[in-house]
Amino acid sequence: MSIPPRIFGVTSNVSGLAEGIIANSLTFNDTVETAEARNEKGEIIDIAAFSFGTTVDIQGVYTGEGVKAGQTITIGEDDYLVTSRTKTESNTAFQESSVSARRADKATLHPIVETPSGVI
Repeated sequence: MSIPPRIFGVTSNVSGLAEGIIANSLTFNDTVETAEARNEKGEIIDIAAFSFGTTVDIQGVYTGEGVKAGQTITIGEDDYLVTSRTKTESNTAFQESSVSARRADKATLHPIVETPSGVI
């Protein structure tokens, strides 16, 4: 039995993040929504999957203003809507940032045109 090849490091094209974060890790999560049917005892007797989606969580070093919540980003060939961005400051480490984004089915993404002032 051969061991499958190992892949080291961030290999996704993260140029769509523009500036603001040096991506150290990306976590992709594929999900589906489900519908359930129950019998008279409340037991689930059928589960149907629908509406496929993907979320991505990006962790890295904060390098300044960049992508904001409500904007879209491109990772590889896929576009995502940014749902949150955080910045962490510490007296023992470089500032860190995280970005969460999602896409679903073939949905058209509608970013916020103007980010409110004071939002990181």
